[in-house]
Amino acid sequence: MTRPFLFVLVGVVLAACRTAPKPEPAEARRPDVLVVVLDTVRADMLSTYGYDRPTSPQLDAVAEAGVVFEDVTVAGSWTWPGHASLFTGMGPWANGAHASMAEPGTGLAEGQWGLTPIHADIPTLAERFADAGYRTVSLAANRFLDPSLGLTRGFQTAETLKDHALVKRARALMAEPSDKPLFLFVNLLVAHAPWEVYPAPWSDPYRPILATPETAPPWTDGYLMEDPVALNLYQIRDGHKMGGFQQLQNGGLTIPDADMPMVVDLYAAGLLAVDFLLNSVLSQWTATRPSGIVAVTSDHGEYLGEHGLWEHGKTVYTEVIDVPLVIAAPGRLPAGKRVTTPVQMHDLHDTVLDLAGITPDTPGSLVPIIAGAPRPGPILAKAWTSRPWKEALGGIFAEDWWLYREGNDALIESSGGTRQLFDLGSDPQMTRDLAAVFPDKALALSAKAATAFAERDAPAETVPMSDDVIEELRALGYVE
Repeated sequence: MTRPFLFVLVGVVLAACRTAPKPEPAEARRPDVLVVVLDTVRADMLSTYGYDRPTSPQLDAVAEAGVVFEDVTVAGSWTWPGHASLFTGMGPWANGAHASMAEPGTGLAEGQWGLTPIHADIPTLAERFADAGYRTVSLAANRFLDPSLGLTRGFQTAETLKDHALVKRARALMAEPSDKPLFLFVNLLVAHAPWEVYPAPWSDPYRPILATPETAPPWTDGYLMEDPVALNLYQIRDGHKMGGFQQLQNGGLTIPDADMPMVVDLYAAGLLAVDFLLNSVLSQWTATRPSGIVAVTSDHGEYLGEHGLWEHGKTVYTEVIDVPLVIAAPGRLPAGKRVTTPVQMHDLHDTVLDLAGITPDTPGSLVPIIAGAPRPGPILAKAWTSRPWKEALGGIFAEDWWLYREGNDALIESSGGTRQLFDLGSDPQMTRDLAAVFPDKALALSAKAATAFAERDAPAETVPMSDDVIEELRALGYVE
């Protein structure tokens, strides 16, 4: 990629979303549906959500054509539970897909991750669409969506490809004639670390700085990539047993305050890069399916030092559980509407089934919320400890964490006894713990949380990972 892509993107982005839908006859088949997960994208750093840099011009255009949900919580803070929740319409404590200390679970034979699968008796979103006569296709850049691991159950076609090959494949697939409506799921991984120096005005100046160890800041030694130029904090430096992110957590590595803007800018450039790929997908979608339904969201966010934390998946603070959700459905939803009611990302499951006419008036659908109805029930999220982080770091990483929220009152607790209370109305970044100020409120919410994450027993299943899947997940920091 070269820098000019940024300006080409801005030039075509509005045309891609403002294409006037062609009228369809009354007897038209069910609408085509596209769901895109922008992997590892936190909402607060998107221009769609008020960020002060143009990180998401394509998503901005989708927002103009559809509905933006301004307060969206994902039930799990990393790929496996995040996608499982989307595909089942329920949190990972209910659908079964999360990390476990049990051996071996789904994953490595030695049980490093002990992942648990979606319960076999829960129908998936793809199965619901397939049963309704849809052609169902999953194209994912994240290898946790490899069909051998089970998350993509119900997709008639499920492939994992690198981002640019994936976009090319998606565009070709959309051009294929079919007598069936299409349910297409796309996962784009560009924003996930390692952080490549993608072309953007705010990140370009770092390219020559990070190109060589001689010009880079001393703390980056051992974490630089040459082709492409990138900062890879998953790498393990010579003489160390932990990668850079774990080093940041145990104090073995410190990023000076003066260099933090660079880290933020690299991540923000990744947001622009994934938005560019989203444009490429949507330009073909609107050209071939102008009246189709489009939903764009994320499976989790990313810590950039907030709360002393890095990366994702271990706890449940704002930066990893607040994600974007934008839905455009010509003729079915209003354009340019913003919804402030707190919702869950996995509410999208029932919403697209409702919009497609497969299960109208589904209880979890967001269509009534768009019209002004309240969303029933609390907002919930949970993160389970994993073997690599528990054994390497201990402390808070050896604990399970959960969030229980009613209105703006958000309680965060851990299995180690932590109890924190935040007012998200005045403190959306969770910087002021009010548990000591309002102990009765914290206790009342804690009592409700005690029964909110009920799990059910399921037969133990083992789905071994192939060597190539293990290698790709190791590059993303998921396998030590």
